[in-house]
Amino acid sequence: MTTIISKPALLGNKPARGNKTAVRDGAPRIDPTSRLGEGTIVRGDVEIEAGAQVGSYCIIEGSPTKRTIIRGGSVLEDFVRIHPGVDLGEESRVGAYTVLGHPSKAALAGHDQAMTIERVADLLVNDATTRIGPRALIRSHGVIYTNVSIGERFSTGHSVMIREHTRIGERCVFGTHASVDGYCRMGDRCHIGQYAQLSQSARIGKGVFIGGQTVFSDNRKAVWDPKEDLYGPVLEDYVRVGLNCTLLPEVTIGRHSFIGAGSVVSRSVPADTLAYGNPARIARTLEPKEIEEYIASVEG
Repeated sequence: MTTIISKPALLGNKPARGNKTAVRDGAPRIDPTSRLGEGTIVRGDVEIEAGAQVGSYCIIEGSPTKRTIIRGGSVLEDFVRIHPGVDLGEESRVGAYTVLGHPSKAALAGHDQAMTIERVADLLVNDATTRIGPRALIRSHGVIYTNVSIGERFSTGHSVMIREHTRIGERCVFGTHASVDGYCRMGDRCHIGQYAQLSQSARIGKGVFIGGQTVFSDNRKAVWDPKEDLYGPVLEDYVRVGLNCTLLPEVTIGRHSFIGAGSVVSRSVPADTLAYGNPARIARTLEPKEIEEYIASVEG
């Protein structure tokens, strides 16, 4: 395995010419127009494309079975850690102290019982890589695991966490400290507010807004028993959930519905409905104009 450790001579406005000598299979391939900061380590099957800028003291690794690609025009700030199997889309920016491709629970512990549960089989991401689409903006101290697929123009605040077996559509936004506990699927143009906590086995449609401090639960009795776990909420397309809500296991929130701030959703809510309270109760049917206004704001 070939390792490149950048030195001060590679800094500044000059291309990292010394790096282009490592071109054989399984060794780093670094375009001469890219730049590496001081003390950065590039090891194994890694490709850094034209115009990429890597800060100081980063670690970027690939392996014989998991190639890592930093695509053209991307910027990695200082102290970024890239594990094997990351594909970072072009013109993306990754903030300092971020970790991409963190090993999954199965890789670290040798087993993840959730992977054997039939009711989440449709949520598995069988490709043990981290794929992030073009023009992502991932701010500092984020952690994104392997077995994750994210669409283009992904944007985050600071310190987000996205666990394994998560699919995220295009143009999604995660606020600071928002987290997904894995085994989750969400469509395009979703907004996840600050400090929101999405449980395992959540299924989220497109154009969904989830307010800050909102918490999902997927365990029906809060016991350590797989039979009671992985019953995450379902949010259909263009649902809105206000600030500081709690969504309990097995609930479905129907298409276009709106959950008011501070609500505890313990039962399913039908489509086109405004509901709020503890427990959340149906207040009225939403007017078509109200629904159209929200959809236009998402898709505009």
